Amino acid sequence: MLNLNTYPSDCFSPTYRRIVSDFSAGEKEAAANDHLPLFILEGAEKLIKEELVRCIWFGQHFKKDKLYTDDGLRLEILTPGWETPEGGPDFKHAEILLEGKGLVKGDVEIHVFASDWARHQHQKQETYNTVCLHVVMWNDREEKHIKTLDGQMIPQLTLSKYLDAEIDDVVNTIDMEAYLKGKKVNPGHCKSEMENQCADGQWLGQFLDYAGDDRVIQKAGKYERWLEKRPFEQALYEAIMESLGYKNNKEPFLTLASLVPLKEMRLVIPEDAPSHEKAVHIQALLLGAAGLLPRLNDPKKVYDDETAAYIKTIEALWNSIQQKTGIAAMARSDWRFAGMRPANYPERRIAAISNILPDCMPQGIFHRILAIFQQPAVTGSQKGGDAAIIKTITNGVQALFLDTEDPYWSYRYVAGGKKFSKPQKLLGQERVSAIFINVVIPILLVYARKHHDLSLEKTLHLIYRNYTPLPETSVTKFMNSRIWGESGTPKKMIHSVRRQQGLYQLFKDFCENDNLSCNKCALYLAVVNR
Repeated sequence: MLNLNTYPSDCFSPTYRRIVSDFSAGEKEAAANDHLPLFILEGAEKLIKEELVRCIWFGQHFKKDKLYTDDGLRLEILTPGWETPEGGPDFKHAEILLEGKGLVKGDVEIHVFASDWARHQHQKQETYNTVCLHVVMWNDREEKHIKTLDGQMIPQLTLSKYLDAEIDDVVNTIDMEAYLKGKKVNPGHCKSEMENQCADGQWLGQFLDYAGDDRVIQKAGKYERWLEKRPFEQALYEAIMESLGYKNNKEPFLTLASLVPLKEMRLVIPEDAPSHEKAVHIQALLLGAAGLLPRLNDPKKVYDDETAAYIKTIEALWNSIQQKTGIAAMARSDWRFAGMRPANYPERRIAAISNILPDCMPQGIFHRILAIFQQPAVTGSQKGGDAAIIKTITNGVQALFLDTEDPYWSYRYVAGGKKFSKPQKLLGQERVSAIFINVVIPILLVYARKHHDLSLEKTLHLIYRNYTPLPETSVTKFMNSRIWGESGTPKKMIHSVRRQQGLYQLFKDFCENDNLSCNKCALYLAVVNR
């Protein structure tokens, strides 16, 4: 029986990764003996599934201006095609420009590895004669083409050569919720195997707990790499800014945080000014650098007196700051507004961070949050036990974000827009919870381990395993159907954000909407080996 009790329950456990590595090693050995494609390339785990590669292709999440096929031909994508739920190639009616051939129309087949073409025996299937391009994440074979049943040599594009970020970062930019929405989901082999073996909920819950731990550990690994080039204060600021961008504007917000680092911000913000004046200066700086500063002399706009006065103030501040710093502003076209709720427009997110940062000076936002975790009421004995500690910390940290107000942007969605009778929150509970779970906890985990602060790690884990799950998404609905079928998740199974994050980790690593890859899934293999 597979024993999951291999690590203390009050710290972030590497158990899930060890399970995955053990099964991956077994897969590698079996593949080598049978001369099949390896699950691991050059000793490095490649835990990405085909569904995510299809998303990367369709969303064009790679450098599109300098693409070459594996045999060196210049390639330009005019349209990636349209995904089909039917059998056959993944994308129909794609159009590409190929060096030496000009306009090429046809279908596109997507795989994780180049060798998957032969493993799936597409070279023997007539329906794949329409393929004009084979797109893979990694080329694990020597050949630079694939061959169809009718003998055509089809060019191949290896995406890993053209990603503009780490694979995990690229995956995190994908709107999987939109991709999965409305899709019929088939129960996985894990469901039937758990029924056959009468696997209890406690065992499965523990597995999801460990998968949830792994998700935080991986996020911490990302921020640990960031911290090689920047201090904790700047890393946390950049991570918060990235999270403020949510799905649409992660990249622009991260660019803005790099363009206006905290060190430079402090040089142009009056040190002795009250917090509300500092907020106005920061707002002018960030809106101006972002290219989102409204202009008073815009011939297309007629502003009310309050708006005109606001714009006049921040325009003057930005002009003065730009003269001192020489910051080259971003363009408004760098930002995405389509499909966004006006309440979440980037100007309002900038207004939020502009009012958060002054209240955290002079110690900085990182040390302000760290102090909340290390206050005597938390580190010492406290009446009320764990529940009181959790409440003290979560309320303290989240108040920094939730209690934020701006005299202008709390009452408007857009500059010059209709003024509300009551202030509207600049950041909602859902976004603040996401920042707390996905940013604050992983970065503080890096700090705790770097400073050998076991007490802080235990506190982080205490909160993580007791934090209420975030609102359900298409990803969690998809995973619920894969694991539990139409009956859905048993009540009280996903009772913490830790287990919910475990569902995300399994989805990212393994889960497809078919059962062809179930024999590589750590959950399925763990159930089989119980």
